[in-house]
Amino acid sequence: MRFTYLPEEETIVMSTNVKTKKYDMLEKQNGVALLIHDFGEGDNLTGEYSITLNGTVCVEMPTSAVVMAEKYRSAHLKNNPEYPQFIVGKDIAMLRVDVATARICNINDEVLKWNVMSGNK
Repeated sequence: MRFTYLPEEETIVMSTNVKTKKYDMLEKQNGVALLIHDFGEGDNLTGEYSITLNGTVCVEMPTSAVVMAEKYRSAHLKNNPEYPQFIVGKDIAMLRVDVATARICNINDEVLKWNVMSGNK
């Protein structure tokens, strides 16, 4: 799943079709965990980090919060121009994830914990 990080808001946006199990589950609970992996570049496709982000999700539907949903949709589309079929459409909801904690694991299985309250481990 593609995501867009908005540093000015310290938030992550994603999109999903409202006719999916994922959307149904997100409507029932607002806590989420996202796994983000650094796949590396060039010949080194292993990467160095896996990051688990924990936080809350808010579903921004075009009918309920037009301004915010379209702001996030525009930013997400700009960041992922090759995937408009997953970002634009009447059945596509925008998801805003506010991260509270993170676990950053490097290739040596060393884990660093972070939380938004302290800004560190």
